[in-house]
Amino acid sequence: MKGKFLATAATLLVVGTAIYGLNAWEHIQDQRREAVCRAAREHLNGLETQARALASGLTVEAYAEAEKAEAGQLVQALDTAKNEAEVDAVIDKHAAAIEAQITAENAEVQSRGDQPFLGQELKKQRIPTDVKQEFKRAEKAVADTCG
Repeated sequence: MKGKFLATAATLLVVGTAIYGLNAWEHIQDQRREAVCRAAREHLNGLETQARALASGLTVEAYAEAEKAEAGQLVQALDTAKNEAEVDAVIDKHAAAIEAQITAENAEVQSRGDQPFLGQELKKQRIPTDVKQEFKRAEKAVADTCG
């Protein structure tokens, strides 16, 4: 009787330890996956900023400063809004400014075309092939690790 009890206790101990170990391993794997996903997203965000900077003809630092200044202006405008209608107006004005900028850039690209002899390139062509390929790899890494 005592031998069966010890055998059962030993079996339960081994099974319990195995289950605990499996749960701990799965938890560690989840943490690792989250860390890899976070790193992949950060890399992709960095490449997006680099691509936008290249397309605008600025350095990454100059583009980041311009983006920061624009965000600061938006935050200040939202902070000075006194009610929901003013907040909506600020947001609508900002969205309209972005849309106008996109429209103006598209019109510029369409009207001038590619004139490399004047040092002017299409904005889409300002991003080197290696950056485009790295961007595609980063998108795939995010999809694989986060999806």
